This record gives sequence, structure tokens and C-alpha cells, in this order.
Amino acid sequence: MARAPVNNEAFIREVDEEVRREQTAKLARRYGVIVGLIVVLALGAFGGTLWWRAHQASVAGERGDWFMAAMASISGGKDDEAKKQLAAISGSGAEGYSPLARMLQADLLVRERKDKEGADAFLKLSQDGSVPQPLRDVALVRATTLQFDTLPPSQVIDRLKPLAQTGNPWFGSAGEMTGLAYMKLNQPKKAGALFVSMTKDKSVPASLRMRVGQLAADLGYEAVQPQEMPAP
Repeated sequence: MARAPVNNEAFIREVDEEVRREQTAKLARRYGVIVGLIVVLALGAFGGTLWWRAHQASVAGERGDWFMAAMASISGGKDDEAKKQLAAISGSGAEGYSPLARMLQADLLVRERKDKEGADAFLKLSQDGSVPQPLRDVALVRATTLQFDTLPPSQVIDRLKPLAQTGNPWFGSAGEMTGLAYMKLNQPKKAGALFVSMTKDKSVPASLRMRVGQLAADLGYEAVQPQEMPAP
């Protein structure tokens, strides 16, 4: 029986492994892990250029203040206030801030246990061609994680195919869900081969490599040698 992919908390931990920087720690301490990670993902993905351009725009200072205020509201547990602030930003069309606000709006829905609405919001974001590709990729992974148990396995595979590739920043999360979908379709060879390739990819978080390594072993595939696995 295929196991469900990582939950929201585990997803955040794995993203944290991938983007762990001093920047992340500072933002997480001030605003909370999920908010800090979303900002760092954007900054790291765009090399800071998108953020810088946004600050050069005539309205960037005002939009930036709104965004920082929304993050402070979220970290302070003032979700209703944050929703109003994020709605103003997401509807403003401000480059850089608007898609980030939409990402946080979707995550707030998940925090309220409105997984269906959150998944729909993430999916809509992933399909918006005006949103930078790195954020669209994050949104696609989040949507698929939330919808995994209700989607046909073949749809999971097709949806995540561009991301479930060695070298892609989201190879870990997308690869795990793709492998589990292959297991649901009773295609253990494809699942096992994918899991093995993930254990050999050092860019995949160590905790995830260990998990898929066990799945590969359960399917009768030898993943990596024990000495290659991280020490407990």
C-alpha cells in the first residue's frame, strides 16, 4: 500500500533543509517559519532581482510596508487582519509582492483546515503565467501534496513530470509523490528506479533520501550503500 506524501509540517521541514541560510533563520525568528520560508524561496529563486525591481517601482515602498505588516499579523496570530492586508496586496498587481501575497493567502486557508480551498488557490497560482516560474513550481507542489489522496495516480505523474527530474529544485517532493503514484498503479519498477535515483541525488534533503531509500528497499531495490547515508 502506497503511503501518503509528507504533510504540511514535514513539507516545511524539508523546504527548510533545502533553503537553510542565515536569512531564513532571521526571518523565521521574526515572522514564523512558513512566512520566512516563502520569502526566502522567492529571494533565492530570483537571485534577489525580482525583489529589487519591486523596490524600484514607485509603489514598492508602500506595497512592501503592507507585505511586512501582513507577515507581522500572521506571526502575531491576527489572521483576520492579515487576510485584509493580503487581499489588498494581491489585488494591487504589484510585481513581486502580489504573487507572494497570494501564496500566503493559500497557506492561511490550509492553516484553517480548508485544504480543498487552499489546494485550489495553490493550483490557480501555479497555472498563472504572469507569476514567476519558481513560485509557480512551489504552488504546484503544495497543491499536489494537498490533493494527492483524491487525484488519480496518472494525473499526479503527469502534473509533476517536469519537476520529478534530477537537478530540479523540487525533485525530492515531486519525486516522492510520483513514486507513490507509480506504486498505486502497481508499477513497482518505475517507482523503485525513481526512488533509487533520489537517494543518489545529494540535493535531495537527507531525511527524504532516507525515507525513499526505505521505500526502494521495500520494493526490492538497493538504494545507496549504508556508508553513503547520513549519520543518525
